[in-house]
Amino acid sequence: MTPHRRCAPAGWRVPLRDERGNTAIEAAITVPVLIMLVLLFVAGARLSLAGQKTDAAAEAAARAASLERTPGQGLEAAKRAARDALSGEQQACTSVAVRADTSGLAVPVGTVSAVTVRVECRVPVGDLLLFGGGPGIRTVSSTFTSVVDAFRSRT
Repeated sequence: MTPHRRCAPAGWRVPLRDERGNTAIEAAITVPVLIMLVLLFVAGARLSLAGQKTDAAAEAAARAASLERTPGQGLEAAKRAARDALSGEQQACTSVAVRADTSGLAVPVGTVSAVTVRVECRVPVGDLLLFGGGPGIRTVSSTFTSVVDAFRSRT
């Protein structure tokens, strides 16, 4: 009795060694890389969206401050408008800082002036990391300037 020899059909090659298990090894290498790419995409999207919403909040805050009559009222209006804009948009900020230069509201009537507001939003991205470390919180900031009506009373 002669041993049976496996012959491959014409055009097929006979594997020189057993390839069982290669798919598992390929998956073990590829899947973590794909997961990290997806998490990187999510972090980028979260930061981009935070930047857009921070821009809108700074614009709303500067506009609200420029409509007030005194620097103190302008600062309070800017803080309120920025916080409302960010909370209404369901922004995932851990903290919001609003700085306003409302000295333009203290100039005499007839003088052209402006109010500048800077809004900073701290966005958490550490929850996207699988193995700890890295940047846990990123700060996104935006500055906007709004012109104060030169002939509006400032009493």
